Amino acid sequence: MTKAVVIGGGISGCSTAYALARRGIAVTLIERHSALAQEGSGNPIAMLYPKFSAKPDAASALGLHGFRFTLNLLNQWPSTLTLFNACGLIQLAFDTREQARQQALLQQDPLAFLQHLDAYSVSEKAGIELKTGGIYLPQSGWIRPAALCKALSSSALVTTHISTNALKIQKNDNQWQVFGDKNTAFEADIVVMCNANDIKQFKPCASIKITPVRGQVNFFAQNNFSQEIQTIICSDHYLSPAVDGLHSIGTTYAPNDTNPHLSDADTSENLIALRVISPDIYSRLDKNALSGRVGWRSQTLDYLPLAGQLLDEQEIRTKPPRHNADPADLPWLEGLYVNAGHGSKGMITAPICGELIAGLITNSNHPVESALASKLNPSRFLLRELGLKQLANSL
Repeated sequence: MTKAVVIGGGISGCSTAYALARRGIAVTLIERHSALAQEGSGNPIAMLYPKFSAKPDAASALGLHGFRFTLNLLNQWPSTLTLFNACGLIQLAFDTREQARQQALLQQDPLAFLQHLDAYSVSEKAGIELKTGGIYLPQSGWIRPAALCKALSSSALVTTHISTNALKIQKNDNQWQVFGDKNTAFEADIVVMCNANDIKQFKPCASIKITPVRGQVNFFAQNNFSQEIQTIICSDHYLSPAVDGLHSIGTTYAPNDTNPHLSDADTSENLIALRVISPDIYSRLDKNALSGRVGWRSQTLDYLPLAGQLLDEQEIRTKPPRHNADPADLPWLEGLYVNAGHGSKGMITAPICGELIAGLITNSNHPVESALASKLNPSRFLLRELGLKQLANSL
């Protein structure tokens, strides 16, 4: 039986493990924390929010396909698991730029499921009064990331090792070896690195352009007024309905900020966003009773995730290929893949990227068109750096 090691137990790693196990591959899932979904996937809830561009592009295409894929994936489990609540999502047209973007979106045929609503109608959907109209995504909602990761990794073909930190990977004959702390070592035909910003610790990922982006979410207890919220409400931040008695408001965006503690400035930013969304909730809020959480997104230079097989950087640099080389003839690192760099859209893009990788490994069907898959390949930055943009676009 083919064996794989997946490094990282967040939504990327668990989605990849699920896709591989579904194809009969035995997976060893390694997570350095004491439980799954502790880093970027560690918030109590995550918003299933595909952000579309006014002009169709690769990010919009991936967002649309990923949104549909994740919705179908969530339907694989009984509703009793409460992985997902399809409460709907409202994106307010809170300024002229957002109004123009929404008007452009409504003209795109693939986005016909978006509904434009005036202020009165969005207020009815939301359950509270809102000052402006916007677009409504009835299929959207919130996810419990930890519960989803647990469900994805529950296959009998997936063996999870928590509190295990992968430190080094190397090839030995036809097998990959993953060395961890506590004298642990694993061998497999395939290794998929799904450990977000930490992929950079491994030599084959040295050229990948990826940045940690700090984000802070704040939580506050529901009150008699806020408990009426029925949907997710977004401006340039989001406000969730109460889940287990708490609302989420977030999130901030700070590239290369490594502060692990709650920031007063970020709390203030989230509160200002809350005041824009609902002055009534803001005025009723006990601002001394806020809690929060800090996490780091994994963001690439071009804002597209990393999903696919890696090239041998040393060989490429030593002997660069011609610009019109056949991608099949490039020095691929057989059995070495990446699924990372999902920014704030991991619940939408990580599962479909896991399916892409599993399809590539097994030469089976996957839901990502070849032109889009090329734009996601993790070695694209290396080829662009060498002036091989045309080749990078044909991987």
